[in-house]
Amino acid sequence: MATIKSIFYLLLITFSLTSCNSNGQGVKNMNANEFDKAIHDKGIQLIDVRTPEEYAEKRISGATNINLNGDDFEQKMNQLDKSKPTYLYCLSGGRSSSAAKWAIKNGFIDVHNLEGGITAWMSAKKPVEVEGGGEVAGGMNFDEYLKKIKSDKLVLVDFNAVWCGPCKILKPIVKKVIKNNPDKVELLDIDVDKNSTVATTMNITGIPLLLIYKDGKEVWRNMGLTDEATLVEQVKKFSN
Repeated sequence: MATIKSIFYLLLITFSLTSCNSNGQGVKNMNANEFDKAIHDKGIQLIDVRTPEEYAEKRISGATNINLNGDDFEQKMNQLDKSKPTYLYCLSGGRSSSAAKWAIKNGFIDVHNLEGGITAWMSAKKPVEVEGGGEVAGGMNFDEYLKKIKSDKLVLVDFNAVWCGPCKILKPIVKKVIKNNPDKVELLDIDVDKNSTVATTMNITGIPLLLIYKDGKEVWRNMGLTDEATLVEQVKKFSN
């Protein structure tokens, strides 16, 4: 009986520890509405972990910029009050999720991550501000986008950003496929930061994202990296 009890208590302790470290090691993921309501409380720390360029273009009001990929990220984070509720966001939620997990591991007690990032925030019609208090420039409007995806050829849309590592890997593959198939497909390159109106309207929450349109209708979609052979196969498939 003693052995059975010991095993029972061991399992109970293990379950408790596992439960306490679930959901991103204590990170509380929130949608845009939940995040918006919470960040108006006094005493919170709102952190934008994107690049300074992204931060200057558009940001949530009151946010402090601490670039996740900057050399001083850890130094600046460690200067914050780890006992205060800390709210993190980026473009689509990936970088802020990594930053939130780092924060939990390094002593922050109450850490929150905006799911979908500022893209989801804007999709929910939440306000943003830019350097100097001006209005956000949305780049291409959605009507222009709809016109560009209608063509006699296939249209390959590449949603990307300059800070996105996988986007940089994918870009030469995309360009090569376009170059080798000029009679079948044309490229529409969309930087989600420079064309936030399109990204928001399309509800783009992750990049790189490739879409293929035929006669203005989406026929193929791929989130993340893909190889040249797969992309060529899709172009041949839908151009026939």
